[in-house]
Amino acid sequence: MGQIIQTVRAIDWSYGNCGNVFVMLSGGSCMIDWGDNRGTSLIKAVGTEWVGASHSYPRKCMKEGGSFDIIISSSEDNIIGISVGSGEMDVENVNISGCQSLQYFRASWRSKHFDLTTNPGIRKIEICGNACHIADFSNSRELRELKIQYGDESHKLNLSKCDNLEYLSLCHTGITDIAISNRSALKQLEYEETPINEKSLEILRRVIERNGGEIRKLETDNYSID
Repeated sequence: MGQIIQTVRAIDWSYGNCGNVFVMLSGGSCMIDWGDNRGTSLIKAVGTEWVGASHSYPRKCMKEGGSFDIIISSSEDNIIGISVGSGEMDVENVNISGCQSLQYFRASWRSKHFDLTTNPGIRKIEICGNACHIADFSNSRELRELKIQYGDESHKLNLSKCDNLEYLSLCHTGITDIAISNRSALKQLEYEETPINEKSLEILRRVIERNGGEIRKLETDNYSID
């Protein structure tokens, strides 16, 4: 079984009452309760794939800043990924603690709060914008891939508990310091427009060389992120 609760808030502009849900299912289906006593959706997957649904809330909620709890649930352990976002609405919070089958997590610009420490089994994380400063990887024990982009504020990235991390990608971030442990499995670092200091780079270089990998500083024209 699995349940994710995504709390969204309407904003006062043209499509500020339109929300959506985007999840990866390993086959089967899941139910979406949109939290307004008006609608539910059933989404299905054939094999492992991304599937989604959208919903329009009453237009008056844009002026009122209406808040809704979207409940995504399944009777199986088939919800394996979520892309946190809800169309043009703000995502005030997403609670993923009730969905331990998650392996993939993505959060975008409009994400205001989430807690990764409740789900140590997540293997791949992609975050951007405001989400870069929210993420706490102190319990991300199974994390293998991490992509961070467009987080401008200067800050330290603490990956000291992520010993299984093999791939790290940074694009247009303010990250200056990166902490990893001597047990790290890191094999590849790709970064562009990210001011990593020399001390951190030297530590990363020693670990990555020991693991038979490489560091690549990318030019803007050559950088891409899924």
